[in-house]
Amino acid sequence: MKNILRAALVALLASVLGCGALYQAGTRVRGHRMLSSLQAGQTAAELRNQWGQPDIISDTASGGQVWSYAERANTDDIAASLLYTSAKEGDKGTFIDLQLVDGKLASWSEAEHRMPAKKGTHFGYSIGAGPATAHF
Repeated sequence: MKNILRAALVALLASVLGCGALYQAGTRVRGHRMLSSLQAGQTAAELRNQWGQPDIISDTASGGQVWSYAERANTDDIAASLLYTSAKEGDKGTFIDLQLVDGKLASWSEAEHRMPAKKGTHFGYSIGAGPATAHF
């Protein structure tokens, strides 16, 4: 019986800890593929279709944009890198920055960033011993 409980505990821990590790591995693979296949002149629509929504979008003083995709998120928080499945507010990590000018890719590079606070709508729901609370 003890062995079954131990095995169940190990399986539970591996499944919980594995989510963050799988996310980290996935973002590194995406980063490697992205760096080896980006081409100057690709449109914003092509980039979004191929790589999805950027983790951070910043406007530049010259009217362009910088799209930042997480490559190694959560580098300053070991627990977050193991448990969480994506970069969250306040996390520091390595990102691939895509410089867009007039809606087209001009250049790209790796850079360190800290995830800013989320803007826009938020939805969350918690279940616990107390009253349930919905946040919109």
